[in-house]
Amino acid sequence: MQNFSWFNPTKILFGKGSVAKLEDYLRNANVKTALLIYGGKSVFKSGAYAQVTQLLSKLKIAFPEVNEIKSNPRIDKVREAIARIKASPVDVIIPIGGGSAFDTAKAVSAGACYDSDVWDFFEKKAVPTKAIPIFGVLTASASSSEVNNIAVISNPEKNFKTSMTSDLLYPKISVIDPEFQFTLPERQTVYGGVDIIAHILERLLDGDEGSEVMDDLGYSLIRTMIRVIPELIEDPKNYDSRADYAWTACLAHCGIFSCGRATRGDFASHKLGHAMSLLYDIPHGASLSVAMPAWARYLYEENPVPFARLGENVFDIFDGSDEEKAIDAIEALEDFFRDIGAPVTMRELNLSEDSIEKLTENVAQIGEFGTLKKLNRDDVLEIYKLAY
Repeated sequence: MQNFSWFNPTKILFGKGSVAKLEDYLRNANVKTALLIYGGKSVFKSGAYAQVTQLLSKLKIAFPEVNEIKSNPRIDKVREAIARIKASPVDVIIPIGGGSAFDTAKAVSAGACYDSDVWDFFEKKAVPTKAIPIFGVLTASASSSEVNNIAVISNPEKNFKTSMTSDLLYPKISVIDPEFQFTLPERQTVYGGVDIIAHILERLLDGDEGSEVMDDLGYSLIRTMIRVIPELIEDPKNYDSRADYAWTACLAHCGIFSCGRATRGDFASHKLGHAMSLLYDIPHGASLSVAMPAWARYLYEENPVPFARLGENVFDIFDGSDEEKAIDAIEALEDFFRDIGAPVTMRELNLSEDSIEKLTENVAQIGEFGTLKKLNRDDVLEIYKLAY
């Protein structure tokens, strides 16, 4: 295990009725105005919007809004919210929603305190020095944005989807009431679950063999997701399964899995998936259920051990060589994705064969990336071919 330091300052209010617990924090922060950021109908259907606005009204807190935040959130909405704040300042930002609302809120929180364009942070031309506090209310678990310091935003003008990171972006408070997720569409539960699994796998499959305690936790959490996703397809209002799903999402990408590892993980699959989301508006989780198995098939012969250990510890695959166990594990993962209704090929996403070259060109602008194996343009092309 490598030396490490770990920092996560987010206060989590977890469980039924947790929105009410925000009252003391809002009072103590002397909040007078809060900007609400959310997507659309789902926040009303879940009851989250009503609970939040009733509390704000009770406390006589004004709440201007920026809504219609899309999946794969766009820079134009970030800029719209920043302009609104600069015209009329707020004390806190309250995203109500999933990762898209939280990511947007994070970018806005830093951009509203910056004199130039917020995209500078994503191009690494500047770093945030100040940010407006975020008091978030989660309605869809997946990205772990409610407990981390990362914001992922798409910029169609530049044909690029990327992230910014700063400790200033950690939400001050995140309310996680699993009941708000009772009304999620089945597809969102499935795709969110794929994203959660991917966040864990990107640590387990990075080739680091020196952090067994974190690996063991990761294997356990993947087994949890393999259990709860089908349970939630069968019964979307199963509170215990929703709670397990939501808490696993938090653990998956709050930073703890990087503790003791030689690297933060291998996020190559996310980069491959980001291009699909950017260019073809593919749901994030669907892009990952396609990209991750293809990436694994491309790499496992050179690096069988992490895939073989996945097979042993998650899918009870013990027979054969490491190479044989590795491919069996990849096939078992694909089979699980199919069983829950997630796509595993680009054809299932209705992408044409011509998209392979376009996706490759988009990803190639990053340069070489990856941990288990450094991927160049030729590697990316072959992975997309496997994914097709």
